[in-house]
Amino acid sequence: MSSGTLHEVETEKSLLGTLLMKGMGGRGELVLKPVDFYIEVHQRIYTAIEDLAALGVEIDPISVINHLKETGNVKDENKDVEYIMSLYRDTIPTHSIEYYIGRIRRLSDRRKYQKALMEASEDLQDAQGDNDTIFARIEQALMDISRVERSKGLRLVKEDTQDLIDYVKLLLENKGGIMGLRTHYSELDDLTGGFKSHELIVLAARPGNGKTTFALNIAANVALKEKKVVAIFTTEMSRTEMLLKMICAEARIDSKLLQSGSIPASQSKSLLMAITNITSAPIYIDDSGNFSVQEIAARVRQLKTNEDIGLVIVDYIQLVNDPKAAGQGRQVEVSSVSRNLKLLTRDANCPILALSQMSREVEKRTKDQRPVLSDLRESGAIEQDADIVAFIHIEEKVKGDETPPEKKGKADIIIAKNRAGALKTFELLFTPKYSRFDNISISEQVHN
Repeated sequence: MSSGTLHEVETEKSLLGTLLMKGMGGRGELVLKPVDFYIEVHQRIYTAIEDLAALGVEIDPISVINHLKETGNVKDENKDVEYIMSLYRDTIPTHSIEYYIGRIRRLSDRRKYQKALMEASEDLQDAQGDNDTIFARIEQALMDISRVERSKGLRLVKEDTQDLIDYVKLLLENKGGIMGLRTHYSELDDLTGGFKSHELIVLAARPGNGKTTFALNIAANVALKEKKVVAIFTTEMSRTEMLLKMICAEARIDSKLLQSGSIPASQSKSLLMAITNITSAPIYIDDSGNFSVQEIAARVRQLKTNEDIGLVIVDYIQLVNDPKAAGQGRQVEVSSVSRNLKLLTRDANCPILALSQMSREVEKRTKDQRPVLSDLRESGAIEQDADIVAFIHIEEKVKGDETPPEKKGKADIIIAKNRAGALKTFELLFTPKYSRFDNISISEQVHN
């Protein structure tokens, strides 16, 4: 690679000359795109070669020249014909086709980054708004390029042999146990196998049914019991409110008593221990509010440079915005937010637990108000992108004093979508005054 340049004319000529001499050599596609070539005439020649290969026509100088004429892609017939013939006549292949493809693609990728950086420089000088928004937009543009360029396209399954063997060994060693991140809610872990990296988990409930509480309980379990880093983005609650919820849950202290400053002296020790445990846990909270999905992604990536993130929590999807999709309707914007969160699970290599609102339709049903997938607000895109969708349903919130005794103090966790497992409903104990969900079995509470 020449110093100071982002293109190699001779490498491009060598690839095209080799193809004109030897054809595709049985290859179905060459991975490269015409835009990967720096020289304009090379782009036109390669386009013709691609077209001919797709048609099953033998590739040689005459077929390429004729195709350029037929498609109106000849600029100067005499010059184009002479150039193609010179490529065929003068090329002496010294490397494999794969070698040439690799160099051309590497340089093309760098040119794309260079262009994005130049546009970013102009954006920095001209853009209006706060720095966080501008920086997030620039970083997202670079990440979009990186995600596309890292794609490997079609690959022979033979390339996956060792990874597959390693994964099967892990499955056998684990004997069907929890492979992903444990939440320490036993039935949830059994059903999901734990939260996996690359999974988007959506948790939805009607207001007051504890979705933030449940998410914070999971966060505390992941941070305290699994010793994993948790990043929480909250659009409604302050970091102090969240911390108080986690402290009350950890100490099993009535939050109203704490707020009024009237907890019994006997609970002071538990309170201090809970404060120590929670504030020493690897939990990061961002309560800036009014997030764009690009800002969340940028902050996760920034944290990822120093920490191995175990879980990201977003509270909640419908209050996250996407400037790129703004003005196209709320449905489109929520769809874009949902899709970008799913992509972020791959970039950050960790699961994301995203909380979601529900539509009011569920409250209009007179017979059964148990939520279903269509009750998700802007449900289509969220349902499509999510790997797991869980609902919290509390019978007491619906029936009040008419609640059957066996349902009092309990919440149904409804797994309505589970891409890699079964659909099921299970119960947890729910104690609102402690901001706490617990496994039903006392023995499970002790061991989990």
